[in-house]
Amino acid sequence: MDWPVTYARKIRYSDTDAQGIVFNGNYSTYIDDTITDYFDAIGYQWGEVEVVLRRMEIDFHSPGRLGETLVTGARVERVGNSSMTMVMRVWESETERLVVEARQVQVVVSPETFRPVPVPNELVAAIEAVQGQVER
Repeated sequence: MDWPVTYARKIRYSDTDAQGIVFNGNYSTYIDDTITDYFDAIGYQWGEVEVVLRRMEIDFHSPGRLGETLVTGARVERVGNSSMTMVMRVWESETERLVVEARQVQVVVSPETFRPVPVPNELVAAIEAVQGQVER
């Protein structure tokens, strides 16, 4: 799969449990960091469009370990009326061993009411400029 945006992180002691394995909850942080970079890459800053997390699924394949560098790739898989589905994959940089696969549904909301609103056409155009056409 083509990953238009990637984020690399060297695993530090504070990321791990007593076994030197990345604590499961930290993958959410790595994914959020990647999504921040994704929005930067498409030219959107947080606040230009208000999005909230609706759903997140994480499938664990192998452990990330202290000292490894994990790379997270992200792309928008689908754009709905008021939501975007993003897919992410985390792998170890040297061996490309699959560590985690994830999927998130982000909902675009009104900043005043936090009620869903349509995904702006400008946002879809920015996404497609970076990664090509997305399913609608």
